[in-house]
Amino acid sequence: MNKNKQAMGRPVMRSCKEISKLVSSSLDRPLPFREKIEVWMHLKMCRLCNAFGRDLLRLRTLARHRITEKENDPSIQMEPDAKIRVQSTVNRNVGRADS
Repeated sequence: MNKNKQAMGRPVMRSCKEISKLVSSSLDRPLPFREKIEVWMHLKMCRLCNAFGRDLLRLRTLARHRITEKENDPSIQMEPDAKIRVQSTVNRNVGRADS
């Protein structure tokens, strides 16, 4: 049965695995309204997924803070040509990840 179909007149709740993927995706892109509601409802009922979501947000915040610290540290600098190589590799791989 399709995960978005209804079973016996009631909506089928997504699994924790599906919700964890949506929570992770929501950090990178806005979720459609229906998915936002599904995630919100699941997180209200599932303390483990709720904790996963909080931990994921905390990790992103810490990583961004650490990256900012490193960017401002003059002892840790990339050579300009290395930055260009890294950026071009990232740009090439971003298109592949979307496929």
